Amino acid sequence: MCTVSFLPKFSGFYLAMNRDEKRDRFTALAPTVSEFEGHRAVFPREPTGGTWISANDAGVCLALINWHRIKRKPKKATLSRGFVISELAGKLTPDEIAAAVKKLPLRKLRPFRLIAIAPAESRVIEWSWNLDRLSKRKHPWKSRHWFSSSFDEAMAEAERKRVCWVQPDESANRDLRCLRRLHRSHEPEPGPFSICMHRPDAATVSYTEVAVSGQSIVMRYKDGPPCSQRSTKTKTCKLSRV
Repeated sequence: MCTVSFLPKFSGFYLAMNRDEKRDRFTALAPTVSEFEGHRAVFPREPTGGTWISANDAGVCLALINWHRIKRKPKKATLSRGFVISELAGKLTPDEIAAAVKKLPLRKLRPFRLIAIAPAESRVIEWSWNLDRLSKRKHPWKSRHWFSSSFDEAMAEAERKRVCWVQPDESANRDLRCLRRLHRSHEPEPGPFSICMHRPDAATVSYTEVAVSGQSIVMRYKDGPPCSQRSTKTKTCKLSRV
């Protein structure tokens, strides 16, 4: 269960992600910088090593959300989807990502949607795996949102889209403050369909924010729902010329 928001800027972009999980799930670790064949990527991680979002020194950002509308499970032993971004975090171009996604052991992975933001080429690409087919979709370089929910994905998507549509899509005044306010939203009420999600058994457990400019990546991470007063941890990584 997650909400991902993308907002392009004149130079770079913003990406925000609410991670929704069961309340008894283990606590994730704050973002750190890792090396990948001479390049760097910054991402939070689960204690087991997986992650759900990353940004590397080419400015490429990845986010993965579960695809709950596909109810089936793999016939073979299931691997954690958390390793997908860990495998791809060091890729520098959409073509490299595409080649690497095809090499993943997809038959052992539950359905997912993978979002890639590549600012050098102004490309937004989404891969979807439904257990039978890996599909690829290109989106325009415009603000966009993605939603998932294990509770009722169709209803959650409809309710959260309604909240997002209240904001002018291409307003020059939209910035990180707007994204933060959106990801703290409890409309229509705090519950399974609000962007900042609260249920008895599950909740938004973290908020991750990526700001990519012409020179650096800044990742901010809050261990807890975005509506909480918990402190935000920040990690910066300079962009390299590739």
